[in-house]
Amino acid sequence: MLRNYVKIALRNLRKNPAYAMTNVAGLALGIACCTIMLLYVREELTFDAFHQKAERIYRLTETRQSPEQGERHFPYTKGPVGPTLVADFPEIVSAVRMRDRQGAGRFTVRAGQQRFYEGDHLIAEASFFEVFDFKLVQGEAASALQDPLSVVLTETAAQKYFGDQNPMGQVLNLERIGDCKVTGILQDPPANSHLDFSMLISFATLEAVPGWKRFIDSWESDSFITYVLAQRPLEVEAFNAKLPAFFQKYRGANPAQAHALKLQPLAEIHFHSAHLEFDRNRAKGQIAHVYIFGLIAFFVLFIACINFMNLATAAAMKRAKEIGMRKVVGAHKRQLLGQFLGESLLLAGLALLCAIALVEFVLPVFNALADKKLALHLIAEPVQLASLLGLGLLVGLVAGSYPALYLSRLRPALMFKEENKTGGARLRRGLVVAQFALSIIMIVATLAARKQLEFIRTKNLGFNQDQLVVIDINSRNTRSRFAAIKNAMRKIPAVQSVSVSSRVPGEWKNLTQIEAAPEGAAETELRTMYFLGIDEDFLRTFEMNLVAGRNLSGAMGTDTSAILINETAARALGWEEPLNRELRVPAENYRARVAGVVKDFHFQSLHEPIAPLVLGHWNNPVSAIDYFTARIESANLPQTLAALQKVHEQFDQVTPFEYNFLDERLHDSYQTDMRVGKIFGAAATLTIFIACLGLLGLAAFTAEQRTKEIGVRKVLGASLGNIVLLLSKDFARLVLLATLLASPIAYFALQKWLQNFAYRITLGVETFLLAGLLALFIALLTVGYQALKAARANPVAALRYE
Repeated sequence: MLRNYVKIALRNLRKNPAYAMTNVAGLALGIACCTIMLLYVREELTFDAFHQKAERIYRLTETRQSPEQGERHFPYTKGPVGPTLVADFPEIVSAVRMRDRQGAGRFTVRAGQQRFYEGDHLIAEASFFEVFDFKLVQGEAASALQDPLSVVLTETAAQKYFGDQNPMGQVLNLERIGDCKVTGILQDPPANSHLDFSMLISFATLEAVPGWKRFIDSWESDSFITYVLAQRPLEVEAFNAKLPAFFQKYRGANPAQAHALKLQPLAEIHFHSAHLEFDRNRAKGQIAHVYIFGLIAFFVLFIACINFMNLATAAAMKRAKEIGMRKVVGAHKRQLLGQFLGESLLLAGLALLCAIALVEFVLPVFNALADKKLALHLIAEPVQLASLLGLGLLVGLVAGSYPALYLSRLRPALMFKEENKTGGARLRRGLVVAQFALSIIMIVATLAARKQLEFIRTKNLGFNQDQLVVIDINSRNTRSRFAAIKNAMRKIPAVQSVSVSSRVPGEWKNLTQIEAAPEGAAETELRTMYFLGIDEDFLRTFEMNLVAGRNLSGAMGTDTSAILINETAARALGWEEPLNRELRVPAENYRARVAGVVKDFHFQSLHEPIAPLVLGHWNNPVSAIDYFTARIESANLPQTLAALQKVHEQFDQVTPFEYNFLDERLHDSYQTDMRVGKIFGAAATLTIFIACLGLLGLAAFTAEQRTKEIGVRKVLGASLGNIVLLLSKDFARLVLLATLLASPIAYFALQKWLQNFAYRITLGVETFLLAGLLALFIALLTVGYQALKAARANPVAALRYE
C-alpha cells in the first residue's frame, strides 16, 4: 500500500512539475527562515545553560537606597560576603569572588617581544572551576588558580600570545602585576555565556598586592562580583528574606544609606540585568527580541503552510474526476486521506532537504547581521536533527491536512460536475487575505524601523559629531602629561582643535553621577545629575553653543570652582537666572558657581531624554580626564592619524595608541536597533516572496478554470486590458482587505516598540498606505503575468477544447 502511495505521488508530481517546484520552494524558504529564527531564540533562551550546576548558581547583587539617590542596583558586593555566606548558611556550599574589567581596568600584556593592550580578563578565586563548568583542556582545575601570579588562558588567547608553542609554563608580563605563569588552557567561553573573557588571573595575585587586603576584608567597599553555589536549587525569595539580618550582623545599620543583598539566578542574568549599573558582562539580551524573532518564525512558516494549502486545494480540483473514479471503484476515505497526506509529506521532505542546504548557505550572512555565532550541528547534536525532522513532519501534516480532508469527503457525483472545479474558493480567498495581512504587518514594521533609524541618524544632537577623533588616555603617564601632549597635537597641521574630557557623548553609561544641592537648599534636597569633566577647548572642539554666560577659561586659579550646566539642569534646579549661582556636591565636599549655560545636547542615546548635566573644570575632585578629542580635517587622514600616534608615543611608550571616530561610536550605540530593522526587512521580503509564489499558482489555476469564459469574452471583443482586469480585480480586493486588517495590528505593535525611544517618529497614515500599495503592486505584478498569458491565448483553441 505504501509503495503504491509513493508511486502515485511521484507520478502526480512528474505530471505537475511547476506545482511541485512552487510548493517545495515556498515550504523550503519557510522552514529555512523558521529554523534560523529558532536557532537564535534557542541560543538566547539557553544562555549559561551549559553549566551542569546552572540551576544552583546565583549571582549576588546589591541594592542601595537613600533619600538623596533613590534606589540603585549594582552587581558588586563587599569582599567578605561570599566566604561568610558559605560559613553561615549550610545550603551554600561554595562561593567565588571576581574582579572584572570594570574593577581591574585595562593593562599591557607582554609575551616575549610582543605587546598587547588587553581588557577582557577576570581576576578569580580558585573556586571558579568548582562553581562554573568552563572546560580546561590543559592544567588542573583544582590548582590552576591556586597560587599568586598564575594565569589561565583561553585557546584563542594562547594562540595569540604563543602561536604554536605549548603555552603551559610560559611567562606573561602583566602591567602593574609582573611576570605570571600560564597554569591552564581552557576552551573559549561559548557564545551563550554571560561571562566573556580571554584570561583568568588568580585571586591570590590580588591578595598579594600591598593595600588590597583591606579591600578584600572590608564590609564597606563594593569591589567584587560574587557568585555562590547552592547545595540544591533555592527558593530565591525565601533566601533573600534572610539576607537583611545577615548583612546587618556583619556590617551594621547605616542610617544614611540602606544596603541590601539579593540572589540573582544564573538563568536570569542575561535578560534581567539592565537595571544593574556598571555591569560589564557580555551584551545583555532583550526578551522582546526573542518574542519578535519567534513571531517572525511563526509568521513565515504559517504563510508557507497557507501557500501550500492554497496551491494543494486548487491543484487537487484538477484531479476531481480521478478521485471520483477511485471512490466509485471502492476506495475508502481513509485510503484517499493517506494518499493526499503522503503526497504532502513527500513534498515537505523535499522542502526540508532544500531548507537544510539554504540554512547552511544563509547562516553566515545572518550571523554577520545579528552579531551571532549560530551553527547547525545535525550530526553532533541529534536534538537538532530530531527537531528539524519533527518540524518537516509537522509542516507536512498541517499543510496537507485540509486538502486531504476536503477532497476525501467529497461525494463522487459532485466530482464529475463542472461546477465542482471551483470548490473551496472561499477558503482560498481567506487564506490569501491572511497571507498578505501578515506580509503587510512585516512591511509596515520594516518601513517604520527604517524611518525611526533615519530620524536618529539625521537628528541634530546639539554638536557636530563629524571629523572627531577620540583618543583613549590609557595610563597615568599619559594623564599626568596631557597638557604637553595636547599642545603637541595642536601643532599637527590637519588638527583644528583638541580637548580633554572625562567622557565623550555616547559613553553615558560610564558617566559619573552626582547628588547636588542648589544654592539655598538643604542637604536633603539633593538632585541627581550627570557630571562631565572638561577643559576650556571642549565646547569649541565639539562645536557646542552657550546660551548664557561664558566658557571656562582654563585658568586653574579661577575656574577650578567654576562649572557649566545644560538647560535641563537649570530647569531641574529651578533656576531662571542660573549665572553665578552656587551648586554643592556634599559627597565630594565640592562647591562651584555657574559660569555659563550650554545649549542642551544629546550626551546619551536617543533612547533616553536629555538629563541634567554639570560640566566641571578638568581639575575637579569628581572625575578624572580619560579622553583626548581632536577635530581634524578630512584630507590626508592616514597621515594625520600617524602624526597623532607619533605624538602619543613620544610621551608614552608603554601603552598603545587607541582611537576611534565619534560618529562611528555613536552609530554603534544603535547597532541592536539596526540589526532588528534589517532582519525585519529580510523577513518582510521573504514573506512577500512566499505569498507571491502562492499567488502565482492561484492565478494560474484561476485562469485555467476560466478558460472558456476568457475565450467567449475575447470572441465578443474584449480587449487585452479587459481580460487582465477581469482576472486581477478579485485579487486586488483581497490585498486591500488584508491592508485594512493588518494596519491596526501593526500600529499598536509599533507604538509599543517606539516607546523604547525618548525621541521618535510619529506613525502617519502614509506608512500604512505605502505598505498596502507596495503589497498591491507586487500582487498585481504577480497576477498580471498569468493574466497576460491567459489573455494572449488563442480563444478558438480554448472553445474547441470546451
